[in-house]
Amino acid sequence: MPDDGEKFLLCHGQVFEQTPGEENVGFHVPQRVLWVDRAQDLLVTIGIEKQLKKPKLYPLSQVEQLIARKLLRFIESDPRPYAFLNESDLPKISKDVRDRGWEIIQPLVDDHHIPQIYLPGTRGALVSARAAELGKEWIQVYRPLYKYFAYGCCDDALLGRYDRCGCAGSKQAPKTAKRGRRPDRAKLGLGSTEKIGPSIADVRNSIIEGIDRFWKPGTTIKKAWQDTKNAFFSQGEIDHRGLRIPIPPEIHQTITYKQFWLVFREEDYRLDLTKKHVSTTTWALKYRGVLGSSRQGVFGPCARYEIDSTIVDVYLVSAFNRAWVIGRPVLYVVVDVFSRMVVGFYLGLEGPSWEGARLALFNAFTSKVDFCRRFGVEITEDMWPCHHLPHKVLADNSEMKSKASDALPKALGIKLQNATARRGDWKPNVERQFRLINDHTVHFLPGALNPRLEDVKQRQYRLDACLTIGELTRILIRRLIIYNWSAYQSAALPNEMLGANLTEATPIAVWNWGLENLTGGAKSISKQKIWTYLLTAGTGTIRPEGIYFSGRHYASDRAIKEEWFARVRTTGKRNRIELRYVPDWPEFIWIPNPRSNQWEPCKLLDREEQYRLARIEEILDRAKLLSLASDEIEDRTNKKFAVFEAECNDIAERAEQAAAKAKKGLSKTEKTANIDSNRTFEKTAERVERARDAAESYGNKPVASNVIPLRRDLAGPDPLEDLWDI
Repeated sequence: MPDDGEKFLLCHGQVFEQTPGEENVGFHVPQRVLWVDRAQDLLVTIGIEKQLKKPKLYPLSQVEQLIARKLLRFIESDPRPYAFLNESDLPKISKDVRDRGWEIIQPLVDDHHIPQIYLPGTRGALVSARAAELGKEWIQVYRPLYKYFAYGCCDDALLGRYDRCGCAGSKQAPKTAKRGRRPDRAKLGLGSTEKIGPSIADVRNSIIEGIDRFWKPGTTIKKAWQDTKNAFFSQGEIDHRGLRIPIPPEIHQTITYKQFWLVFREEDYRLDLTKKHVSTTTWALKYRGVLGSSRQGVFGPCARYEIDSTIVDVYLVSAFNRAWVIGRPVLYVVVDVFSRMVVGFYLGLEGPSWEGARLALFNAFTSKVDFCRRFGVEITEDMWPCHHLPHKVLADNSEMKSKASDALPKALGIKLQNATARRGDWKPNVERQFRLINDHTVHFLPGALNPRLEDVKQRQYRLDACLTIGELTRILIRRLIIYNWSAYQSAALPNEMLGANLTEATPIAVWNWGLENLTGGAKSISKQKIWTYLLTAGTGTIRPEGIYFSGRHYASDRAIKEEWFARVRTTGKRNRIELRYVPDWPEFIWIPNPRSNQWEPCKLLDREEQYRLARIEEILDRAKLLSLASDEIEDRTNKKFAVFEAECNDIAERAEQAAAKAKKGLSKTEKTANIDSNRTFEKTAERVERARDAAESYGNKPVASNVIPLRRDLAGPDPLEDLWDI
């Protein structure tokens, strides 16, 4: 042996084989070492092959020389069946095979029978004695014993190798017997093999061609199966009134739906069909491998914000009248990519549009304390410490492409990025928020579009609507604060935090740590500048009643001190003024102050307190509803007035005809003569008529009472009797 032969020493359990391409030395299958006896120059091995055979003896020195000459090489043995599964995950049938085999050979592989069990002179006697003891044939002992030797000399070497059964990696050859259970039609058809039907191997090419021809987007697999049967398995055609009608095959002459589906699934696993029938965008969104992360290139908080909108799955009612259903609101959410922190949102009826997006960004860039206080939620700055401008904003190729959004890069220094159309996977953080908000909050609110309950399916969910926009906003404020403080996700923990032994992987913890230790692009500018470019612009009118805007009146200390409203009332000239407003904060508007170059607040007048909690959209809706109601009232009134007008016209026409008849033959002088005497006579006649009505009321039968009436013969003459003859 060479001097460095020590490295070629054989040990129990090693596996070697003949080196490919080298001289044939007689080892046609891999060999596992069972026993090494250097004193007797003996090596015992067993071949690892499909049909295991008895162990063989070899001169140890010769085998080691072959290894030294590199005619043999060491290899790793194939892993045992289910090698990477825990004991609890192993199939029961495989464990039963192992336990039965181990029960048979356990006494034979004990230490006091080694090496006798490996050697041919003593192995036979031991096996025969064990077989007689168990009452089994000797072959029933040899099989588990050789399996134990070949697969590692351990208990699990006896596991049932069912994971290697079948024809993995190979397909059934055509013109071979069909596999599987025989159908009932074959069992009841006098044993005829013709009733079995074709095997997949015989019709695979036809099925694949049918899939290529008939399965298209919008077509079901069952429809493609029917078309394939008609095209490739038809039994001819018949003429029916000039039409060629295919003769459908009998059930045993064609493929079954299961056969078609199995080939379809097999072909689709190669993704050829999917790629062929979906667009590039759909493939990238739903089917491609996801190897990247939205956090790539994001080095800290405020490096990139994601913004998107959705229509919330709940119906709301008006703040003015809860009987008015105003539909489903639009929700904008802004999320910091690095920390997954929800930094702002906007809920309203505006959008999806730039107006809704700008209000969501305004909320993200400003303090949340005042915002939450407007909705009756008291928080401290450290509960939602997000009032920074980001380095980049990623949107969905809609709002941020408008000209109105140009102020972000020009005035605020924010770079805009737009995801490709229909690529929500580019904004996974904000898309996930929509799912969480709907699944954990909205779907449990009255008026929600929630198909989970049978009683909701049986009635209109609009009937359950009861929340206003302000109430839903208060719910979302609490929901998002809870998320920021509790959404634990270990995969989002930066390596630097983990290295500092910080393991709190919540958005608020990552946000705070990142602002203190990393540079992500966070910056802060004056509130006035943010208001100028992100608050909604409007135009108000200075009137004697106040600064009029959207049906409401406001006033400021400066306007009152400088007597704007008295001056307008004196001159009669109404001046326009530029302003800024927040739709969900109707209590204030802001007007420019040329002296301080700032926006100064104007407060809603006390007499219009009913508008304080109403939003701009709701006020406009109220005006439209009132206008509609006014139109309906006017329509009903016009119908009634039409009847009155017709009756009036009829009275006038009848009077005109009667007067013409009475004045017939009279001159103009005669018609206008004696006006005073006629007036006196008419007045006297009216008095007589009133007296007649009073007298008749006296003559009515009196109500029964305890007063004794006078006798008629004792009563004097009625002083009004002489008037009836006038």
